[in-house]
Amino acid sequence: MALPSPTRPEYNTTIPSSGKKIKYQPFTVKEEKILVLAAEGQEVDEIGNAVANCLRNCITSPADLDIESLALFDIEYLFLKCRAKSIGEKISVNAIDPDDKTFSKQVEINIDKIGVITNKEHKEIVEIDEEMSVKLKYPGIDFFTEGVELTDVTSITSVIARCFSQLIVGEEVYNRDDLSEDEIIDWIEGLSSSQYNKLTEFFITMPKLSHKLTVKNTKTDKNFTITLEGLADFF
Repeated sequence: MALPSPTRPEYNTTIPSSGKKIKYQPFTVKEEKILVLAAEGQEVDEIGNAVANCLRNCITSPADLDIESLALFDIEYLFLKCRAKSIGEKISVNAIDPDDKTFSKQVEINIDKIGVITNKEHKEIVEIDEEMSVKLKYPGIDFFTEGVELTDVTSITSVIARCFSQLIVGEEVYNRDDLSEDEIIDWIEGLSSSQYNKLTEFFITMPKLSHKLTVKNTKTDKNFTITLEGLADFF
């Protein structure tokens, strides 16, 4: 005779990028174990897989929510929400003084104070010129391993191409599914510098999981401020 499944409490929150309401449950002991093992291994891809799998199991409504379709900052935010109801509402981070690497301090943060920060300058649809606009999607879980690299032209072009969703020219719409990767990259490389920078700005100003922390260096008696960004800083 099979044992009945334990009942887990259910909580409500919203997806930052869309504002859609969801219901979620705390991690099970089994899921916590998977997360601990992933964290101990320090393999970023394993941590990403563990986070995605835990969210699939914890989000109960809508039942058909596709984790892969969510923005990376959505996933980071929802994971912290689940963690707060599972392990505790406080998280400990190691704060290192950027001006004195020899000083570090473990600091506790209330998870409810960590949120997705938006930028007033951010635009979801990028206007290339009077006739042409580009719709980009936010980086998703597939960016968890390497992050959103914007260090040089090659990495920026790769990020733009991977997040390209639609090209709108007047009344005509060119969808990603109808284009090859080479066609998209060729189009991006044909832009002027100012047009290219508009697309880059989308990723610089997009919402992000972020929290500023001010800590006192007891060796120098001076305060320093660090900014924690992304799930890796809170995991």
